Amino acid sequence: MAEKQKMPLKQKIGGLWSKTKSMWKVPPKGRYLTLKEMGSFGLYALGVAFMTGAVNFIATIAYIPLFYRIDAIHGYIIMAVSSFVNMCILPFIANKMEKTKTKWGRYKPYILFTLPLYIVLIIIVTWIPQFNVERDRIIYAYLTIIPLLITNGFFYNMYQMMPTIITPETQERADLMTPIGLIFGFAPTILGIIDGPLRAHFGSNEYLAVRYMGVVCVLLGLICALFILRVKERVYSISDEEKKEEKVKFSEAMKMLAHNKPLIILTIALVVGSLREYTAQFRVLIFQARFAPSVELALQVKGVPMTIVGFAFTVAMLLLPIVTRKMDKKNILILFTAMPALCNLILGIVGYERIPVGTASAVGITILHFIMQISPIYLIIPVMLGEIADYQQATTGKRLDGHIQNMLFTVPVLASQVLMIVTYYWQKQIGFEQKLFALTEMPAEWGGVYPPEFQAIACQWFDTVAIISAVSGFLMVAVLLFYPLSRKKHAEIVKQLNAQSVITNVGVVTESGEIIKADSIEEAEEIEKEMEEERELEIEKELLKEGVQKEQEVAVATNEQASDVLKIGDADSVKIVEEPDTEEPKDIEPKE
Repeated sequence: MAEKQKMPLKQKIGGLWSKTKSMWKVPPKGRYLTLKEMGSFGLYALGVAFMTGAVNFIATIAYIPLFYRIDAIHGYIIMAVSSFVNMCILPFIANKMEKTKTKWGRYKPYILFTLPLYIVLIIIVTWIPQFNVERDRIIYAYLTIIPLLITNGFFYNMYQMMPTIITPETQERADLMTPIGLIFGFAPTILGIIDGPLRAHFGSNEYLAVRYMGVVCVLLGLICALFILRVKERVYSISDEEKKEEKVKFSEAMKMLAHNKPLIILTIALVVGSLREYTAQFRVLIFQARFAPSVELALQVKGVPMTIVGFAFTVAMLLLPIVTRKMDKKNILILFTAMPALCNLILGIVGYERIPVGTASAVGITILHFIMQISPIYLIIPVMLGEIADYQQATTGKRLDGHIQNMLFTVPVLASQVLMIVTYYWQKQIGFEQKLFALTEMPAEWGGVYPPEFQAIACQWFDTVAIISAVSGFLMVAVLLFYPLSRKKHAEIVKQLNAQSVITNVGVVTESGEIIKADSIEEAEEIEKEMEEERELEIEKELLKEGVQKEQEVAVATNEQASDVLKIGDADSVKIVEEPDTEEPKDIEPKE
């Protein structure tokens, strides 16, 4: 029996290149996204990451009091008011989006129209004014940061919802978010590396570091975000509704959502677990206070630990496609919520003050914070949003994506801000103020080193934050145990939706999962049949081409062997003997 010949490396590379080239414009069967679309969405994600990274570098409960040099309570209030306004306006925007139909799609126009305002607000907020009177700085913070956070919430939520819009295939969404998550995590990693050294470089003028980072992030973010124009929307709408879409009032939508058990349970879990990452809000201050004896040295070296902690997000991205194939999403949430909660519990019980400042604190604290960040939760939630929307459509005939998005993203954020205000009174009793970490506010007599009494107050608050995070995480795990939408149940829902044949804004989704540009289901089935015949014809042509090439190779090898020269007599008498062709080569006919 002849041995099977191995395919040459060059041929393997050529085949891989041909396959990749074909996937650039044509998605694999059963999938919807081409490589071109995935690349464009990745650049859009990078743009969002740069702009939200700039916002997170200035507009958090730790940074607002620090850079604006105002009392901590203002940071909490600004964040809470922004979340409340977001929760109020998003349902109206969601209703508007449900009725929108443009040549760019249903959702992309809102991204494009919001982008200029978003950019202007980022520049205004990062251009921190140096007013001498604290009251003036407080007024400026309220008038600029609140509008920015409202716009930022909408912009980030749109990014989170886009995977459910560009593909109806749940596994494709999960597979997409792995490379997208790596891309999205690039910007915060870079900002985390340069944050400390830049602030240390400018010293008492550290506000200049924020200004420079704001301008750079806006320019890079704008260029990348525009690539969303190259990504198609594939939004499910039952064909009858597509022809004559009915307006859904907010009260009616709430009544429909009230019967969506998976949505209600997941929302409650996210609300009680909204402080599970409270420690992350103060991470930069923890590193600044506990990693080195002097503040300047701590700022210079904290970039490396921040990068290591940020790399945990990359690990989560790599784990995502593996765990989504092996586990239900409920179990994934439980696992990756329990791990950070356990790390926080350890830090809260042991206490930051018992970890010596220097190498021991830098290594020990970094390892525990790294484990806290190994969590693909923020990538799983958008995928679960799509599944919950599928469940909603199967039960009520309407997806209500915008309202579900509001429940899963805005409500938990608002809950976290309200709970943080409650914790502020605990913080006030301890005597911890973020603005004391500002280099401009540090008393000269400290000599660039935090005194023991300051360290004691800071560590007491850091321990408290760790305990709060642990309790919130374990409460979230307890609620998630009751989440009912399993992988098997969702597969049945998808089968039910596909069986109905769904019309999207770019064509008809047939039972096989193909999206066909057509005005009716019958027309789509005819087009799909023709496309299948064309595929079979292309396969036959490829087989024919490979067969002809193989025949030619065999014929060349045979002629080389038969062309040996047979010398008879002396050198002048040469007779060339060649084997005659026994039969004409037959044309290769494709198999039926």
